[in-house]
Amino acid sequence: SKWYCSMNKNDPERARCSAPEEEYDAATTPESAMDQRTRKHLRLWVRRLHGNEAYENRQRKKRSGTANAKEPYEWIRCCNPSCGKWRMLLRSMDASTIMDQCKDGEWYCVMNTWDEKAASCGAAQENLPALGCPPWVMRDH
Repeated sequence: SKWYCSMNKNDPERARCSAPEEEYDAATTPESAMDQRTRKHLRLWVRRLHGNEAYENRQRKKRSGTANAKEPYEWIRCCNPSCGKWRMLLRSMDASTIMDQCKDGEWYCVMNTWDEKAASCGAAQENLPALGCPPWVMRDH
């Protein structure tokens, strides 16, 4: 569809093609492209954080308080032969449930939806805590 100056119903003074272009003062200049990208990126992360919090709250309700802060974290290992890094799950997550959802029982770093910074084989493995880390992970490291 086409748009013509005469179709501008919001600003009658500029509803003709001979109207001068709008000029912006420095104070009212639209934000730069970099600011727009940054704002969009931050909105995305806020949405992801809210999503993670909602997911954890739903899981807590399902488990009805069985997840204890003193329970160890569960870990999952990348099936990529050149990676093999261990990724820590959220306390509210169950490794067997995650593996059941995987095709052919194979899980890869890119499938890490709960920790975007570790969702790549190129991302460093998390620091392994002395407590709550399975012995096989410590040996493997």
